[in-house]
Amino acid sequence: MGCGTRRIGFGWRAPARLALLLAMAMGCASNPSLQSGDASASPDAYATANSERTAAWFEDHRNQPPALRVFLQRMPKGGDLHSHLGGAVYAESYLAWAAEQDFCVQRAGEALKLLKCDAGDPAMMRLATLEDSEIYDRLIDQMSTRNLAFAGRTGHSDFFAAFEAASPVSRLQPGKMVAEVATRAAEQRTYYLELMISPQNRAVRKLGRQVGLRSDFASTRRALLEAGLADLVEGGQRELDEMERELQQILDCDGADASPGCAVTVRFLQQTSRNRTPAEVFAQLAFAVEIARADSRMVGLNLISPEDDRVSLRDYTTHMQMLEFLVTTAPEPVNVALHAGELTLGLVHPKELRFHIREAVEVGQARRIGHGVDIAYEDDALELLEVMRERGVLVEICLTSNDIILDVRGDDHPLPLYLAAGVPLTLATDDEGISRIDLSHEYLRAALRYDLGYRDLKTLARNSLAHSFLPGASLWQQSGTFTLTPACASDTPGSGNPTPACADFLAASERAREQWRLEAELADFETLNWAH
Repeated sequence: MGCGTRRIGFGWRAPARLALLLAMAMGCASNPSLQSGDASASPDAYATANSERTAAWFEDHRNQPPALRVFLQRMPKGGDLHSHLGGAVYAESYLAWAAEQDFCVQRAGEALKLLKCDAGDPAMMRLATLEDSEIYDRLIDQMSTRNLAFAGRTGHSDFFAAFEAASPVSRLQPGKMVAEVATRAAEQRTYYLELMISPQNRAVRKLGRQVGLRSDFASTRRALLEAGLADLVEGGQRELDEMERELQQILDCDGADASPGCAVTVRFLQQTSRNRTPAEVFAQLAFAVEIARADSRMVGLNLISPEDDRVSLRDYTTHMQMLEFLVTTAPEPVNVALHAGELTLGLVHPKELRFHIREAVEVGQARRIGHGVDIAYEDDALELLEVMRERGVLVEICLTSNDIILDVRGDDHPLPLYLAAGVPLTLATDDEGISRIDLSHEYLRAALRYDLGYRDLKTLARNSLAHSFLPGASLWQQSGTFTLTPACASDTPGSGNPTPACADFLAASERAREQWRLEAELADFETLNWAH
């Protein structure tokens, strides 16, 4: 078939941007990944001599990964929007906290099990006095994907098994967990986090089982509220209060030796386990909506657990319908980010690849998509990409996670497809403790594999805050173009002395203040001596 203009077989004429994508797929154009660094980056109306010099340094050192790592670790990266708190903590920290709490190690077949010590059980090995390095190393391997290539395990099974291995201790120290993740973020110049957590999860599931599913969603929600859902919301808020108190104490934010983590703005997303019974899932989603309405620290909700789980697949459409009802009938807007399309051919039946992302966007009310790996398998994928671009649906790209869990990497990953379609993207860690990475690593991986330049990475960082669930208007008129809002149109982004109109705008918008801080950080970063 030739490379001339043709009608797409989906019954519509593709926009020029997507017609180009189709041509690429037919071999009529070059690879869609960005070429020569920044070739497809959005123009930066606020580029300076410093920013251009910084971008040039990046290109000059493109073939020196260690130098780029130094650069990217120092580069301000905005926020990490896709991070599970339980999976973000490194195994070494969990083991240290477990030792403090008098936990022991017990052999359970080929595996090792963590549990509270029983003085009468000689088979238990006390963590606090454990000297066997082999056992300690096996615990770390069991609680992460370290040494995966040599362990004879699949990334998919090992990844999710790591959560189970850490579960006896992962709920013991929530404040310490947040402190570790926030401090690591600050050390990489990442100053905003949305962490996925599950306060009151067991109690909410129990309530869901007790109430069950009624004849319709409205009567089920009423029954949950009558049975005490509001009391559980208050319990969730008390958990957040306690976590916050512990966090402030650990970070010592008012002291002389305040932790770098004090500079990080932390917000939360309420998690819902999608592989439970429909009654439990609905109760969890109803709880998530209510706690997000009641507490500004909980800025939205998400569905978690393996998307390829049998129950997750069976009830996927039902879950999207639950979300549609709960979110569209809520008195105030509720922010939804959804794991969708974290699948690939061979993992599930092909029919499961054809609709998850679309239903998340068009039914489930998702403003952000986590992973989105199977986009190319979706029905009318080009049209869906255009819908996502027009609606500004951000995709949270988790490169290492997709590599480990799905075995999708390099040319098989849809990142270039999203870029070429103009869908907003950002990079995220997913579970940096289990994967044993950090956000700087994800930026480096994207830069090296997809030829992203400094301007491209800057766009990804800006996107993270433009599409955050922080309240208030954005600093930018439109994400991707990054033109300042009219109130700040005569200002230099991030300047220390905004005009009165801009200062008033920033005072009224938490989101814009975080964006202004990023611009100030970027301007400072670009003044560093990148001449060598």
